[in-house]
Amino acid sequence: MTIPAPGAGYGFQRRVWFDMLASHCFADRRYLCPHAAADGAMVTLPLIEQEGQLNALANYYSFAYGPIIDGSPSPDTCLALMGRIAGQLRQEHDRISLYPLPDHDGTARMMRQAFASAGWIALLTDQGSNHILQLNRRDFATYWAGRPRALQTTVEHKGRTTPYCFTIHNRLTNALWQDYLTVHAASWKNAEPWPDMVRAIAEEAASRGALRFGIARAEGRPIAAQIWTIEGTTACIHKIAHNSTQDRNSPGTLLAHHMFRHMIDREKIEQIDHGTGNNACKRDWMEQERPMLRLDCFNPHKAALWLPALRTRISKLVRRPS
Repeated sequence: MTIPAPGAGYGFQRRVWFDMLASHCFADRRYLCPHAAADGAMVTLPLIEQEGQLNALANYYSFAYGPIIDGSPSPDTCLALMGRIAGQLRQEHDRISLYPLPDHDGTARMMRQAFASAGWIALLTDQGSNHILQLNRRDFATYWAGRPRALQTTVEHKGRTTPYCFTIHNRLTNALWQDYLTVHAASWKNAEPWPDMVRAIAEEAASRGALRFGIARAEGRPIAAQIWTIEGTTACIHKIAHNSTQDRNSPGTLLAHHMFRHMIDREKIEQIDHGTGNNACKRDWMEQERPMLRLDCFNPHKAALWLPALRTRISKLVRRPS
């Protein structure tokens, strides 16, 4: 068994990330941080109480979920500490649901094993997907040559006569934030339920030099905006939006082209993570799709929960369409 290294979840398995989520998105929910420590290492599992059960402290802003791992525990130590947390939780709670758990780094399997060893009925299901691009030392020209021809044609044709000026910022000013809100309001997207969370993501990233805020303007007016962060050697795409009245000029596509080229050739990143979801446009830019799993844990001493456990077991047999 392997375990994710500390920080393997990019910016999504840090205390500051969970604190931002708790304060901006789950302020009306009970926030729990059960933990266990041994030999200079500590494992913490941020949770919220919701509708009579415990859930991962995560939502669609989270590219991945997993425990906070402090120190450098061995796989066996990490598993044992997680098992202790699972045992503590079983004393007071009947059901726990954790999503989105990555499988590629061992998080999902480690979590299932820990909860099962503590006496829970622990079931993993294939719940979603994560879209990534691994550069493997390619420069932008090499990467771009492998994109779908329709995407290349759009950039070639629209790029010749583009009315846009592109800039990338590593600080978030009030003016830039207002530009983002203006673009989002004019886009195809629904109203942002927690705009303060989006701003907190950008400001926290800027405070550690990780923000890359891209914007396209026409005659000074903001037309498209993208919020990226750099986590180690990975660039994460958090938010994209463009003014829908400008669709004919493809501002979002042209800004994305500018951002990808900058990240690959200037920032020398090794991987781009486009988060979860099956948006068709992600497949044009990304090359790999990884499963994201959900772990449902049921207390076997609660007979009323056996039926949900059985239903979850059945749903596990139904795979997502590829």
